[in-house]
Amino acid sequence: MKIIAFIESVILTISCFFGSIFNLPDKNAQKLIERNGGVICGVNHPNEQYDVLKDAGLGWVRFDIPYPYNAAGEISRSYLDFKARCKGYVDNGMQVLAVTPYPKDYVNIGGFDPSKDIEKTKEIAVFLYNDLKDITGGFQITNEMGLATFMYPLTLEEAATFIGVQLEAIDAAKKAENSDFMIGYNQANVSASKDLNNLLKPYLRYCDYVGIDLYIGVQTNDKASDYADRIKKLYRQVCRPIIVTEFGFWSEGGSKTEAEKKEILAYYGYASEEEAIADGMNFISKLPQQFRNTLFYEFPGQEDRWAELVFSKCSGHFYGQTSDATLENVGFTPEGQAEYFRRVIPAMRKLNCVAGMIIYCCQDMEICWTCGQSWCPYETKWGIMNLDGTPKPAYYAVKEVLTGTK
Repeated sequence: MKIIAFIESVILTISCFFGSIFNLPDKNAQKLIERNGGVICGVNHPNEQYDVLKDAGLGWVRFDIPYPYNAAGEISRSYLDFKARCKGYVDNGMQVLAVTPYPKDYVNIGGFDPSKDIEKTKEIAVFLYNDLKDITGGFQITNEMGLATFMYPLTLEEAATFIGVQLEAIDAAKKAENSDFMIGYNQANVSASKDLNNLLKPYLRYCDYVGIDLYIGVQTNDKASDYADRIKKLYRQVCRPIIVTEFGFWSEGGSKTEAEKKEILAYYGYASEEEAIADGMNFISKLPQQFRNTLFYEFPGQEDRWAELVFSKCSGHFYGQTSDATLENVGFTPEGQAEYFRRVIPAMRKLNCVAGMIIYCCQDMEICWTCGQSWCPYETKWGIMNLDGTPKPAYYAVKEVLTGTK
């Protein structure tokens, strides 16, 4: 049996290799597309403008499942609210790709290490499947393992186990009732992703898809065709249909002038970076809670260096300053954001291994969830709608590309 499995694995690898080179049809991707009534086209962090989203060809939404229990072991209010929200989308003819909880929720709320108490982790995974299978279109098992903020407190190896045992448990539950419920995992477009995929090889047979969050051309000089190249590279690694679970472009960004930087320093009460660094933890205490959380997750045990790290590793967030490098020299403007989607979506749609693409994100946010500052575009200017929910040029560009109408 092991020899047969090995031979099948070799054949599949060769098939995916040549399939990626010559863009050959992938039967599993075709099945997934047929099952879902077409290529999955959706948006992250959606609002409730159901008809506006559907009018742009966005029939799917993607957002997080809260940890289902409170500290007392009862079903939490936030989980019940999540279910009610899912039902709103389903009742309005949309589908939800739901992201299962993060490791830290199991630790902080559940009180256990989900990579070690395997049976308990499986139990929660099966509960979520049974409870949500009728009001969601599929699961993504947690999000972007490999990034410290999301992976905390697990190592990459532990994170792979955390993902894998949930895939295995839900797959068994699916088979018991002959369900075609869609499950998979995703990755950030970072160097750790290859290691994550290698660690998850024993569990890939349970995946209906593998997801990737692609942000090339945002702070780097890339081409629209590079999206297709990156997807084909992942496809060769995992030999599963690909869903681009996040991709997007800022409608505002770029470098800051020295005068603008001094204004931000003055907001916190300092005349220079050196003065802020010398003030150490007192300076850190003035930063928003989100910024302090990021420093904790990214640089644990280095509190004595946090002030310095703000201006080295995190200076982009502190000043709200991005690189001026972009995809094909498209600018970080509302019109540039629209042009990005006109170029990137067609490049991805041509690939026969792609089963879906989900835009990041629906509308602008008031503050950056990484640094907590309103002037930072890193997490505030991705929306295809403005903060008040009115469409940007990007919304109309997406609508035109996906539906053929303006």
